Amino acid sequence: MWKRMRRRAREGRRKRGRKRREKDGGQDSGEAGEKEEAADSALNVTRLKSLNSLPDNTAAGKVAKPPARVIATAPGAKQASKAQPYECIFPATDPFDPQLKSALKVYPPLDCSKHTANIVYLENFVAKVNHSKLSLVLSDGYNFSHCRCKEIKRKNGSDKDVKYTWTSETFTDSLALEPWQENIMTECFDTKKRAISRSYFPLIRVKNETERFLKKNYKKYATHNSPLETLSILVLGIDGMSKQHFERSMPKTRNFLLEKMGAIEMYKYNKLAFETFTNVLALLTGHTPEEFYKDWHYNQTEFVDQINEAFIWTDARKIGYRTGMMLDTYNLTAFHYQKKGFKESPVDYYQRQTVIASERDKLMRGNDSNCAGDISEVTQIHDYWLQMARTFGKDRTTPFFAYSFAVRITHDDCNLAYEGDDVYYKFLQDLVATDSLDNMVIVWFSDHGPRFGPIRETYNGRIETSTPYIFFVFPPWFERKYPKLISTLKINQNRLSSHFDTYETLRDLLYFKAGEKPSGKLSERGISLFREIPKERTCQQAGIPSEFCACGRLSRLNLTNQLQSLLGMALLDRINSFIGHRNSSTLSSFVLSKNSKHTINEGNSFLPVNFSDSNVHRHSTDILSDSTSRLPSEQLRKKCSPLTLLAVERVYHVTNDQLQSLKTKTYRVTIKTTPGFGLFEGLVNYEPGDSGYVMGDIVRINLYRGQAECVQDPWVRQFCFCVK
Repeated sequence: MWKRMRRRAREGRRKRGRKRREKDGGQDSGEAGEKEEAADSALNVTRLKSLNSLPDNTAAGKVAKPPARVIATAPGAKQASKAQPYECIFPATDPFDPQLKSALKVYPPLDCSKHTANIVYLENFVAKVNHSKLSLVLSDGYNFSHCRCKEIKRKNGSDKDVKYTWTSETFTDSLALEPWQENIMTECFDTKKRAISRSYFPLIRVKNETERFLKKNYKKYATHNSPLETLSILVLGIDGMSKQHFERSMPKTRNFLLEKMGAIEMYKYNKLAFETFTNVLALLTGHTPEEFYKDWHYNQTEFVDQINEAFIWTDARKIGYRTGMMLDTYNLTAFHYQKKGFKESPVDYYQRQTVIASERDKLMRGNDSNCAGDISEVTQIHDYWLQMARTFGKDRTTPFFAYSFAVRITHDDCNLAYEGDDVYYKFLQDLVATDSLDNMVIVWFSDHGPRFGPIRETYNGRIETSTPYIFFVFPPWFERKYPKLISTLKINQNRLSSHFDTYETLRDLLYFKAGEKPSGKLSERGISLFREIPKERTCQQAGIPSEFCACGRLSRLNLTNQLQSLLGMALLDRINSFIGHRNSSTLSSFVLSKNSKHTINEGNSFLPVNFSDSNVHRHSTDILSDSTSRLPSEQLRKKCSPLTLLAVERVYHVTNDQLQSLKTKTYRVTIKTTPGFGLFEGLVNYEPGDSGYVMGDIVRINLYRGQAECVQDPWVRQFCFCVK
């Protein structure tokens, strides 16, 4: 199976390469295919030889043979030897690297057929009983009695609770729904009055008052601004999926995007933060959480409504767009995990009610949270957007902006993405069949790569964690009409970009103007992808924290035990400071004599990092104590055990061609601590004869569920092992 997947991936790349060359009038496709196949073969041989000789758990004091220095980051990308001196180079990764086999588990397609059957379906807003499925839910000796409908609404002032406000008359065959009903639950019973099946239906209904308001906004905007185009925008995200894992686990979906829908992928797309919230906030507002701190304390005490004006869907609504949002869990979303969510609906079509009610339904959920009865939960989400497309997508005068983010399938185990390939593939097929793509732009993205687990702990995993994917799908006519915009976008495929740039691109799509656009400036944190991004852009200039930057190299090291321990202890002391402990036995800074004997074997293996002394931000202790944790050090010290160093797992020397002038040596250090066996990773700057210090965030790279229930702050939790 593994060899077959690699072969299909290579064939897909060759096929797309031939199409590009034929389109661009390049070399003969047959000749190009042979050359590409030979290069592929040589590349795989090189990787197999080098990576198999590089175990991830190299013992301290032994020199490991680094993998060959091979650059093959993306179609059209230059080799490292030919790159400009200050160009960001992403490391080469093979999604099907044999070294990953032990970390991967290929799941079969998601199958919900064994769960409680949904015996009611919807057709033209009429609820109908599927009598052929009754035998699947009735016990021996019991007969079907009736069904009824209930309307679900949010409880006032809550984004996590619902209420039922209307119950229909009973029916045994069908029931026409009222035009004002948006969130429906149907419940069916047997002759013993036992519930045998429930179904949940989130519906897109035309709201007359909302339509009058939006059409007035659109007319006013169009009159004063004369936009060249008004395109609907559908933004679809999946949690915790690197671009490499997307290629591995969802080949049908990815190939359909590229080959059938003409999607354009950004090859040097870099995450901004460890967790979902910061990444999607940048994509949707162009800001970091800290930049909102004066107006909003991002914790459990305040609603997100306080900053709703900053979200791009608010801008869209002001110019006449219908706005929608659907998230697939009630408590693990970016706006609800350790947060209160929205007090009022942030968009015109805010789908929370059926998600909350369905998730708490033990009859229909069973043991698989990805299934809602005998259909997948993701399918319900996709159906909502298909309704949106059919209702509003065919008319340029009724545009919509919709945002969706799926946590469920991939949050705990990114390998479960294999289950979802068929589901997402079918959704794209159905979306094409709506005939609305002529008026729609699709943004298909992920927030970050894997944060925990076996993949994250591998050599490749250190790259994948920082490299989410993003694809843009434009209407078929768009490139013909605006070739310069697409040409610039394709140039930017191989330029460093992030969620900040996607936000600026979304704004350009909303307030659409063609014509010549000025090139981006290095001083701009966010640059629309319709403007050329400078080739020499660094992570610091793009607002990407050093510890998450995918530009650069990591070299295997052979250090003295003394230096290894000092690096590990510096990291440990910083972690303990986050939970109120600071032991004299640990060092937050240290000095090592310039004459100390330590050796560094600098190989040419590629792994990410860019670094800058000025790029330390986000969770400094003053922000933690004020906006996030709100717990004084004394209280944290009582709740969380001090951590001790169990082992220095790995140390890499960080180098980056874009920052050659820095004299300070930077190390990426991974340590294991006790209690809890936490694995932590961070950057430590050090220069012999001078002090060393931890740069930026420290991240935990293994799961800690059940260890930190005594604290609520989502950032502090990763460091806390609760005192029993």
